[in-house]
Amino acid sequence: MNEQPFKQPDIEPQPDSAEQKPNGPAPRRKRRLILRALDVLIVLIALTGLVLILQPLYKHWQQDRFSEKLIENFDAGDGTITFDPDDLVVEGEAIESFSDIEPTEPFDTGSTTDPATPTVTQSEPTESQAKPQVVVQAIGRISIPVIDLVMPIAEGATLYNLRVAIGHYTPSAPLGQDGRSVLLGHRMYTYGRHFNRLDEVAVDDQIIIEDKNFRYTYTVDQIDRVLPSELMAAIYAPADGSRIMLVTCDPVRVASHRLLVRGALTQTQPLN
Repeated sequence: MNEQPFKQPDIEPQPDSAEQKPNGPAPRRKRRLILRALDVLIVLIALTGLVLILQPLYKHWQQDRFSEKLIENFDAGDGTITFDPDDLVVEGEAIESFSDIEPTEPFDTGSTTDPATPTVTQSEPTESQAKPQVVVQAIGRISIPVIDLVMPIAEGATLYNLRVAIGHYTPSAPLGQDGRSVLLGHRMYTYGRHFNRLDEVAVDDQIIIEDKNFRYTYTVDQIDRVLPSELMAAIYAPADGSRIMLVTCDPVRVASHRLLVRGALTQTQPLN
């Protein structure tokens, strides 16, 4: 009996595990979804960054627009503007507030009101006016040529006045009159806004104040930095002749001191 030689059965080679996973439509669809999700995430991050950049710029534009409107209204008429109490909030106003030294109440709800004092209108609320409006009235303007500053002046260094104007400290001397006229303003975090550049003013520079009738030119003769606790003593110190004192917080964003720029009246010119 002839023996047949042993023959190995034919076994087809098995594909590798990587080859066993065909590159079908399902994995491609999953990759497309992941890429789309990443695209959406990138767009959202970019939009968020854009909003963070544009939001303060828009707020500053609004505040400056109201300040300019206040000057325009002062030149053309009674010099009043109105805005919502929650609008035009100044960055850092909580640590730069002068309300603790300003005796004038920000709102007068009695039957008589001083038109130069910020008030809230007392009309019946409607759907379009859920909240009373702040009313601010300008009594003059301040110009400091050396720092390219032109701002309206409102009566009282109140929270709302200082959002759109420089505030005249109510108990101090009236603009251009004998005694010390004290003007207070926010230092602001943005270059050139309000009293942000007041530290650049030097002795012999000019401060120009205008009301409806006169232009008063003051010449800077003294600059000091004091602690907040020393401010009232500086405000109420005796003053000879007609003087001015500008007050703001110092340094920027810290507000540990008060910057005082003082000057004496050197010229008075009638307007019109």
